[in-house]
Formats: sequence, structure tokens, C-alpha cells
Amino acid sequence: MYPDPVSLSRTRLTVPPQKGPCPFTGLAALAALLAIAPMHLAAQAIAAPSVEEARVIVKLKSDSSLLLDRALVGNAFPANRALMLGQRLGLALTAGQPLSEQAQVVFASGMSSAELARRLTLDGDVEYAVPDERRYHFTAPNDPLYGNGLGGNGPAAGQWYLRAPSGAVQSSINVEPAWNVTTGSPSVVVADLDTGVRFEHPDLMAVTAGGNLLPGYDMISDVDVANDGDGRDADASDPGDWLTQAEISQKNGPFFQCGTSPENSSWHGTQTAGLIAALTNNGIGMASVGRNVRILPVRVLGKCGGFDSDIIAGMRWAVGMSVPGVPANSNPAKVINMSLGGEGSCPASYQDAVNAIIAAGTVIVASAGNSTGHAVGAPANCVGVIAVAGLRHVGTKVGFSDLGAEIAISAPGGNCVNTDAGSPCLYPILTTANSGTTTPVAPIYTDSFNPSLGTSFSAPLVSGTVALMFSAQPALTPFQVRLTLEATARPFATVSDNGPVPQCTAPQFDSTGTAVDQLECLCTIDTCGAGMLDAGAAVSASSSAATTQVPVEGLWWSSPGGSEAGWGINLAQQGTVLFATWFTYDLTGKAWWLSMTATQTGSNPDVYSGQLFQTHGPAFSATPFDPALVTRTPVGSATLSFSDLDRGSFNYVVNGTQQTKAITRQAFGPLPTCVYQAQPDLVDAINYQDLWWIAGGAESGWGVNLIQQGDNIFATWFTYDTDGTPMWLSVTAAKSAAGVYSGPLIRTAGPSFSAVPFNPALVTRSTVGTATFTFSNGNAAMFAYSVNGVMQTKQIVRQLFVPPAGTICH
Repeated sequence: MYPDPVSLSRTRLTVPPQKGPCPFTGLAALAALLAIAPMHLAAQAIAAPSVEEARVIVKLKSDSSLLLDRALVGNAFPANRALMLGQRLGLALTAGQPLSEQAQVVFASGMSSAELARRLTLDGDVEYAVPDERRYHFTAPNDPLYGNGLGGNGPAAGQWYLRAPSGAVQSSINVEPAWNVTTGSPSVVVADLDTGVRFEHPDLMAVTAGGNLLPGYDMISDVDVANDGDGRDADASDPGDWLTQAEISQKNGPFFQCGTSPENSSWHGTQTAGLIAALTNNGIGMASVGRNVRILPVRVLGKCGGFDSDIIAGMRWAVGMSVPGVPANSNPAKVINMSLGGEGSCPASYQDAVNAIIAAGTVIVASAGNSTGHAVGAPANCVGVIAVAGLRHVGTKVGFSDLGAEIAISAPGGNCVNTDAGSPCLYPILTTANSGTTTPVAPIYTDSFNPSLGTSFSAPLVSGTVALMFSAQPALTPFQVRLTLEATARPFATVSDNGPVPQCTAPQFDSTGTAVDQLECLCTIDTCGAGMLDAGAAVSASSSAATTQVPVEGLWWSSPGGSEAGWGINLAQQGTVLFATWFTYDLTGKAWWLSMTATQTGSNPDVYSGQLFQTHGPAFSATPFDPALVTRTPVGSATLSFSDLDRGSFNYVVNGTQQTKAITRQAFGPLPTCVYQAQPDLVDAINYQDLWWIAGGAESGWGVNLIQQGDNIFATWFTYDTDGTPMWLSVTAAKSAAGVYSGPLIRTAGPSFSAVPFNPALVTRSTVGTATFTFSNGNAAMFAYSVNGVMQTKQIVRQLFVPPAGTICH
């Protein structure tokens, strides 16, 4: 149906090894981020191989009878739900921790998590069921470690990553101009979802002791993983996450195969917290990005990482949402930092939480991952998350960083340059830490011989910058934050200090389906985001930023573009209202459309919600067309969330089927600029993009969406078949003369809207006639068409659904 964007062929390039990071052995080389060689590949199986244990997150539909029964069972509702679900499936289910009023963890023996999730999904009361996977941490003030020329264990470059770009160092974030605007507000809270923190570090400390650390919460429910003697509690301090050889070798133990060798404690949360909001200009230690903002430590990672269910519960609690059995959070966060993740696409459980959190006005920042140039993992690849890739000091992609279209921006990740064993790492990300190899001993800072390296440390630099942006302009929305970060980013480096290096490409796979490593490479906007983080420019721009929504009018389809070619959504935007027509297929594969008038949700101008309607009416050829015969039936609801000008999320429920699709703007020519005006000059408009119908609603019930990019108009005509059922036809109309656009009318069939996966190869297109649009001015046209031998002409005008205002594109 929809025309494919122009494809740019890419040459597959061989990637040579980069110089750095330096070849330290063991965890000393990694200094507590998700290892540059990702340990989690071997860590998925933690139970004894003789007894397979399933662990699944299940969410019930809002109208589920199991939810209605909650009042009858009191505090035992998770166990009762698990019992009743198990009875339906003929399984013995054990209840785990609840995530929300509708979601909880369930366990079963003798099957895989994937199999249990599949069986639960078949139950009509279940909105989604997904395996509960493990995730892992990725691994100018007077503060003495800030400056250049450090002695001792260095690094000689000091906190090079914060200062202005200079000489060989081009990726540093230029934070000092941001401090001229604001050094952060204590009212802005950054939730750091990690391993917890060491409150005694003199550059951190609790708020009550003069520091920036709020009390936080320990959300780890598994006692073994928590390593502190109990499950969830109000103590967010990090007890250590070391692993011994005996633990990873014990077949019946909880940490069997969690890594290939023993590991020291990472103190990962202490490291990420220091970059965000270490005390600064206090004459000791280091400087941070947001010296006066508050850190809310939420402990979700322990020994061998952490489970999705605890991480998602931590995300919800961090922004003030209720988590059953956990006290309310009195310090809701405006920013969530997630220097953690794992491989695979974004699970429905994460996307569900992300949608709710962004709708509440909170920004989520996550590390891209450290699997050496592979695809971005979850949760960084969830729609709406600001995913951050890692850069070398010169501005090229650092070898360990993952990459892809999901990346929003890049920031320093640390690199060593030196390749000789025992040599100092030249460009690590210096930060707060602890000297203990198992339990905590004494506060320290990482350095050239105990370096912090990884996208785990790229993300906090962005999170700290976002906190300063909120400090300068509290009314910013998540959409505007992302847009400002991208708009103020500096261009990527075009050369390397290592001589010629290849250009980064989209993640590649060999003939066996194995991901191909990409080491150092020259970043592009398709692989590393909009550019290199410039904190000074972003905060300066935020201080005077407007706080109105960004226009999203246009044609949208599945993301990545064309991955589900054959369906799409036309959005007509007038002020705070969207009229959306969704062109898809019914359960039989017939072309089918649904419509929605969507309004802004809450205080976030970039989230729109409404009811979805199916419409029946007189056949397209009916003369006259009687609008009194048009009927509209509600079939569900939908929410559209936008993370930037080209990326969004489409979450819908249709006749009980709930799904979430990542969507992106479809470009088949130069994109117009659309402006909403109280008194639009419709007649003089020379771009015809808009929603059109018969003047005054004389034939209300059908219409035509026109998307104009350059000299081409892509039109979707939503109307009715000869039997009165909804039908849509499309035309790519090329300009043939001034104000005249023509092309063949296409009828399309394809997989049902609910098909998983949706296979675009099954979409069929057949020509059923022609269509011509002849515009006499910017607000009047003749729509002449022939469909299967039926020829008609309609006089159409733009539809103003928020009169007297309208939107003009140019």
C-alpha cells in the first residue's frame, strides 16, 4: 500500500580492531559496568538443568473478572490470581511479586518461561504475558580531579568528558556553559535504577548529611540476588554484587553459569550516581553534571543482575506510581537513568511501563549496550526511551558500544588508547566508587588503572544534562527534551586518531544469523543518533524553550520504516486535537479502517488518546450519499505517544486485542512544515496536505487524507464497499500540471491488524481505477475517480474539526 522510502544502498565494510580499551584482566578492566564482553550471554540459565523453572510477567485486562474479585481476597490477591489462572490452564502456578494493580510475576515448574508466557497469552483475561528476563548493568570547579594533568593513578586528562572540546578531545559534553544557566535545582529528582549506592561516599552522601542522595528503595524481591539478607525494603545501599567460582559452578545454586569467572563487586550504582550529581565545587574529589539535583537510588540489580519484574516495579515507583506492597514514593523523579539492559526486542511489559511514565512527564534515559556494535537491547530500544551510545575521546563510536536507529544521541563512554598490558588507560570516565572487592571498604574514585568504561557511563551524562534542562525550564515535556538534545547536538567526528576507520552501519548478521561485531567506526545519524551531546547548548536552549506540542501531522507507519509495509496511520492535527485514520485489515484480510478523535492526555502535550470507531455507511458509489445512514460503533481505544518528530508509539485495544507498535513518519519526498493558525489562509495555500471532505459535511462519513511531499500526493480515501462495510483505497498522485495530481487507485489486502508477526510479503495490491485531484485554490478541489467502471466527481474542501482554526503546510 504505502510507497517505500528511497533506499540507500550501503557497502558492507570490514571493521579493523580499534586501539583500546586497554587489555586489563578481570573486572579491574571493566570497573563495574556491563562488561565490554557481555557476561549475560552465559547467564540466562540460572536453575539446575534437571528442573526447568518458568518465570513470567502477566498483566490482566482492565475488565478481567480476576481483577473484580480482588476486593474479596484482600492482600492475598496475587496468590489467588495465580491460583485461578493456573486452574484455567491446568498448571500449578505460584505467585510472585506484583508490579501494579493489574500485573504480577507467576512461576511454574517443568517448562520454559517462553512456553508459560505463550499459554498465558491464550487466556481471554490476559493483556500480555512475557518472560521475566534478567538484565545487567552496562558496565571548571575547584574539585581536584576535574582538571587536566593529574598525577598518581590519573587519568592525566582528569574529567576530560565534562569540559569543552579541545585538541584531540572532541566528544566531551561542554558542561560549563550549562552551569552558567543553572547548576541544578534540588526540586529535580533523577532516579538511578542500578545496584544501589554507598551513602558514605564524601562526594555523594544523604541529603540529611548535606549530600544529594534521597533515601530511595531496594526493589529486589529475590533474597539471593539482593545479597542483603532480605527482599524488598527501604534500604537502597549497595552491599556488593561479587560472584565466586563456587557460586557460578554450583549446578543447583541460584548463580549457576552466571558468568564464566569470579567477579568483584562492581559498585556500579555508586559510579553512575557520581556522574549525575556528585557534590561539586567542594574542594574534594570530582565534579558532576548536575551538582544540585537530587538522586533517588532505586536498587534493582544485585548478584547476577536483576529481573525485569523488579526493574519495572522500580521504574513505576520512581515516578510516584503505586506498586502493591511498597510504600509510596514522596520524591517522584523527572528523569530515570537506566545504565542496564539485555538483548532482544522491547517486551510488552517494558513498553507498557514506558508509555505510562512518559505520559506522566518523566524522561527515561538508557544505555545502548556494550555488545560490540550489535543491535540496541531492551529497555533502550523501547519507543520513547532516550537511548545513548558511547563515543571515544575523538568522537568516533567506541568499539564496545552498540548502535542502531533507536539511538537518540551519543556521549563519551571512555576509551584507553594504550594497548600494552599494565599501561594507564588514558580516557576513562572518572567517577565515585568503593575499594571493596566484595563487601564495602572505603570510598574511592575510579582512575587509569581501575577505569570506568562503557555506555553505562554515557547515559548518566545525558541524564544529568536532562536534569539541568528541567532545572532551567520545569515545563518541558519528554518530547521537547529529546528534540532539544537532538537539535543542539554537535556533528560527529569525520576522522579518527587511528587512521582510516569505516563508517558505522546498521547492525549486521552473518549467514548463520550471528551478529557481526563493529568496533570503532565513524558515526552517522542512522547509527549513533543526532550527534554528540552538548550539555551547554541543550541547557541554554531549554531556558528559553517554548512549551507547546511539536506538530506530528502526516503519514506514519511501522518502525523501522517499512518493516510492516502495508498499513499506516494518517494524522490530521489541529491544535491539541488529532484526527487519526488507521488503514489496516480485518480478520479476513480485507482492507479496513478505524478512526479516532484523539486529545492530549494529562499535562503531556505529546500523548494523545481517544476511542476507536468502526464505521459503516452507503457504498462509495451511492447517489445521493445519505449521511443519516452512516453508523459508528466503538471497538476500542488507542494512545499515540511521540518521542520526537519522527518516532512514536501506537498502543491500541481493538475488540479485546491489545498491541503496541513503534511507528515512524513516512517520508517519500521533502517533508513540509505545518503550522497551526487561528485564522488560516486556506485559499492561498500551495501545499494541499490535510483532511478533505464534502463542504459542510453534506456527505459526512467519508473523506480523503492528502499527504503532500514535493510534487507527489499520497492519498488514502476512507469510504464504504458495495455492502456498506468500511473500505479504503490509496493513490500515489503525481503532479501533471499546475494544481493537478493523478495516479492509479489501488485496493489492498493483507494480514489481519492483530497478526503477529505482520508479514508485509503477504500484502497484495491491485489496481481498481484512477483518481485525479484538480485544485482551483488551496481550499477547493475536484476529486474525480473511476472504480471498477464507476466514474464520479466530488467537490471537496479542507475539513476544520477545531474551527475556525486550521493547519497549513508549506
